[in-house]
Amino acid sequence: MTSTADNNNNCQVQLQQSVRTNIPWHDLPVHLRSVLHNNQRDYEKFVFNYSLKNQLRFRGNLASKVFRQEQRYYELLIQKNINGLGVFPYHLADIVTKGLRVTPFNYYLEVLSQLLRSDKSYDTLPNFTAADCLRVLGIGRNEYLALISELKTHTTRTILFNSKPNPLDFLPRLPVRVHIEPWWRLDIGYVLETDIRLVTSAERSLLDDLIDFGAQPAGKCDYQVVQSLYRKGLIYLDVPICSEDRISIPPLRNFVMNRVSGDYFENLLYKIFVSADEHMSMAELAHMLQLELDSVKQAVSFICRLGFAQRKQSEHETDQPHPSWVGYNEEQLQTPQITPLNYNLHAGTGSRFDFEQQASPKTPKQDKDSSSIGYLSSDGNTSDFSFANVTTPNANSTQHNSDEQELSSELEDLSERTTTTKAPTATPAPVKSGKRVGFLFDSTLTAFLMMGNLSPGLKNHAVTMFEVGKLCEESLDSFLAELEQVSLLDAEGEGDVSRYFAHAVILRSTICSLRPLLPGGLDLLRLECLEGLDRETRDRVLEKKYKFIVSATPLTASLSHNFSIPFFGQFMRSSDALPMWSKLFYNHITGYGPPSLLLVRGTVLKALPRLFLGYGKLLVNILHSDSYVLNSENFRNLNDQLKNGCVLLQGYGIRTPGQLHYESFPFQANDARQAKWATHGAVQKLAALLDLRQQCGYITFLNTGVPDLGCEEYELAVKLKQPQRKRASVPSANKSNVPNDQLTSYQLKSPDENYFATTPEHGPANEYTSADCTQLLASELAKCPNSSRGELISQSSVELPMDGQSSSASEPEPLTEEWTLLDVNFGVPLFDVDTNTRICEQLVQQLCRDENLAALPGSAQQTQSLFLEFVRTCLYFEDDPATPAQLREPLQPSRALPHPRISLAFENGRVCYWNGR
Repeated sequence: MTSTADNNNNCQVQLQQSVRTNIPWHDLPVHLRSVLHNNQRDYEKFVFNYSLKNQLRFRGNLASKVFRQEQRYYELLIQKNINGLGVFPYHLADIVTKGLRVTPFNYYLEVLSQLLRSDKSYDTLPNFTAADCLRVLGIGRNEYLALISELKTHTTRTILFNSKPNPLDFLPRLPVRVHIEPWWRLDIGYVLETDIRLVTSAERSLLDDLIDFGAQPAGKCDYQVVQSLYRKGLIYLDVPICSEDRISIPPLRNFVMNRVSGDYFENLLYKIFVSADEHMSMAELAHMLQLELDSVKQAVSFICRLGFAQRKQSEHETDQPHPSWVGYNEEQLQTPQITPLNYNLHAGTGSRFDFEQQASPKTPKQDKDSSSIGYLSSDGNTSDFSFANVTTPNANSTQHNSDEQELSSELEDLSERTTTTKAPTATPAPVKSGKRVGFLFDSTLTAFLMMGNLSPGLKNHAVTMFEVGKLCEESLDSFLAELEQVSLLDAEGEGDVSRYFAHAVILRSTICSLRPLLPGGLDLLRLECLEGLDRETRDRVLEKKYKFIVSATPLTASLSHNFSIPFFGQFMRSSDALPMWSKLFYNHITGYGPPSLLLVRGTVLKALPRLFLGYGKLLVNILHSDSYVLNSENFRNLNDQLKNGCVLLQGYGIRTPGQLHYESFPFQANDARQAKWATHGAVQKLAALLDLRQQCGYITFLNTGVPDLGCEEYELAVKLKQPQRKRASVPSANKSNVPNDQLTSYQLKSPDENYFATTPEHGPANEYTSADCTQLLASELAKCPNSSRGELISQSSVELPMDGQSSSASEPEPLTEEWTLLDVNFGVPLFDVDTNTRICEQLVQQLCRDENLAALPGSAQQTQSLFLEFVRTCLYFEDDPATPAQLREPLQPSRALPHPRISLAFENGRVCYWNGR
């Protein structure tokens, strides 16, 4: 099934590549023709739909061979993009703006009006579309909510007239002043004869230059004239990116976190986010991502347009901009401008037409070119995208200029009210070169940084870490400055919120420790964004930039494949059943751990399993969720969980949840406090079988209140025996009516009744001893699960361990451990200060040495092999000849771990079959 799906995906990729490389039907490979049922018409449909979806240019592509109408092609492309709420196709601006007069302003007006008509929430907009709407229109989440409220108010007023208000009447009339860089280029848009009457002499001069000499750098023109012509929709801006350009990605500002649409362009933007840096040219980036250079340049151009990336200027760029550009950076607003909406200007009017008639009753009807301002939408109506929807008087240019200046002043006044103080200019830090350290985290950390009220400027960096998937070395100084404002003292009395503060404080100390390890510095990498890259691309990115990677732990996100460079983290790819298998693995190879039960899906618990008798608290591990503590009397609640998947139960305490202790490794020989834990039986077994010297991480110990004696007869290999049937000598009457929750189902032989006649008058009956009965009782208790551990468990007395005169007296005294092993994690924790500090010290002092890094992959592979062999032997009975052959074959590390097929119990220091009692 998997191979068939992979083949289909490969064929789809090949078909897409065929369209991009203009391979006609007669040159298409045979296997791709078979996918299309050998039908040329199906291939033409695929070419047309793929071209529209990916916004391919008409000329020079296969789309021109299968569809003859160029204008209609672009009209459909724009309409499809609007319906899909995509971003404006800036790479086609020379066609859609010059030919159809579709500007980013009226494009996003149509997008928002479509949302308002259907009464959809603001979160419907994809992230980049929402960010560009905010940049062009000045409409964010709050403004959109205000628009919906105003529309509903006017709807109640017009309901008597059986009509709904037009959302365009409530949207901005002019775009806001956008950020423009001097190296951007200006080009003329679709200019009508009526538009020329509405411009100043300086603006007309610039339009003439653009017509005569073509596109020009924005920095060579007057800044105010450029802004004015842009807001009138008479020019469009191009952000040129060449193959030698390099970019840097600072902390994001004005990014809108709504949702991801999953289209090709958005996926490309996120790939560039996590892969690009200022040391890599666009050609190198495209080669590393194995993508077309033009696609990469279009995506980088859009990121720079939004202000999410900055182009690194080369040394030969010495051209001085126009004097009006001096200080233009100070005019760029820290927060986006909010434009006045139409309903603020003409409250009470019914439509835009009414307002225009009142404002200028003598305005002649504007010329309307069907090829420039409209096209048929899917419902057959003509959608107007022209900037000419704002009608102005034409009596003289002075009157128009005064109106324009009045509106401009109103915009500027409102912009001043919505701006914040300008951030101080930071001194550029020296450029660091060479490979870097990668610190791997997941979305849990970014959630902690965003949810907690930690620092005013910290959320910007958290958004960057989440959306970009990376926080580069160049941004760490400002990030550390924000983290420095977080104090654990502020978390006092905050309850669970205190862990947000702890993560922020410990993250800062971790960055400060790891950052100086290499000359290139440190990058923070989000695992989910790396997983968005295919395996080959991810390996190329990491091998080019990083010498080794250190992982935060525990990670909630999944790791699909092991890294190709040295990695201080988990040795296995992630799987939903990995936490359950790994806990049993560590318990079995050491012989230490709380009583555990791994139940297969579909199991029904009718009574509390015997190995948990005496435990009032159970630790429940389920698929796709965090573990939680359950009172043992509520064990029947687990049956609902068992309907959906396997469950791992562990004894966690008698009356209250057990105490936890974290101990870091590698163990420091000169640390007296760690010497106590280094001699623990579980640690000694782990050190003998796993790599605790070259790797780093921490061991979780648990004190349940019941001592752990380890395993008397340790055996590394798991050998599951099939359940044996009850002996025939046992009477059938003894098999029935025996509760499952009793300690044993055996019937003991009654003592001699004649003894009671000689019992002392005042002596208690339980002082009676009989050699036969005592011997039988001892033999039956020896068969109980917990007898070898030195615990006498019954329904009435479940918490008291047996004293020195009990059957456990024969066990060696040194084997008794107050703390038992719960789990082992590889990486750097961000929740415990002491553990984090010791691990970072070990990384700095010895683990980052070249000889250790060279040996790290081999030790991880050895641990992986031991773990996979453990899982394999837990999937079948050793003495079952009917076991399928594939279960006896070694497990492949590239495949997901299988779910358990047999319910397993960990008791007496080893994993064995659970018989259901």
